[in-house]
Amino acid sequence: MIDPASDLHALSSERDGRRPIVVLLVDDQQFICTALGLLLKSEADIELHCCLWAVNAVALANQIEPTLILQDLVMPEIDGLTLVRSFRANPRTAATPIVVLSGNDDAATRARALADGVDGYLVKLPPKGELIACIRQYASRSAGGSGTLDLSVIDRFRDAGAPDFTRRLIDQFLDEARERVRTLRDAAGRADAGALKASAHSLKGSSMVMGASRLATLCAQVEDQAAATPERPITPALLADIDQELVRVQHALTAQKDTLVPR
Repeated sequence: MIDPASDLHALSSERDGRRPIVVLLVDDQQFICTALGLLLKSEADIELHCCLWAVNAVALANQIEPTLILQDLVMPEIDGLTLVRSFRANPRTAATPIVVLSGNDDAATRARALADGVDGYLVKLPPKGELIACIRQYASRSAGGSGTLDLSVIDRFRDAGAPDFTRRLIDQFLDEARERVRTLRDAAGRADAGALKASAHSLKGSSMVMGASRLATLCAQVEDQAAATPERPITPALLADIDQELVRVQHALTAQKDTLVPR
């Protein structure tokens, strides 16, 4: 369905009673919206919403609560990385997966996007199979509770103590997590499987307490890998995943901390 009075175009398919996979596309080109709608037309459980004006994107995301955000990096009203930071600073989208959909495929742009909190990167227009696989990957992560941050954990902290308590807890966790990741990097350089397992185990435990589910899962992979192949206890790809996930956790927790107000 298309509402000509709004810049939010919802391309919906039939429902089966369950909440669909809600995808928000932020791109100033109507052509891209139409093209993705055609690529996703066969997927009955994926609902595509198109926001043509990036300045309205955060408000629209709050309205539709997307499972995944796809966004361009070059738009006339707002720089794409500025928009990413706006999504990460917004409590309701702080942990929502964001995948860049860009015509620019250089390594430096990818690195900047990941540093600002992006989860993935696609070059437009991606093949249909690649697009659908990407959407379902992040939808599955969200449904399985293995996303960046389980907000219900922060809500429990809110209920258990004063705002200052929760802020201090978040700050302490982030300080310790950054130190643990530095230790992981040092141990990886020395191929020290014992130190890797110890640091990963510690970070896994604190991440579970804070609801940083995917970071905890990555740490568990380090433990398993170090036990299985102590001569090569961690791959560069896994270490890079941990670095990137910590950035996302930091964005998500900082956004939550900013919402804490005295009762």
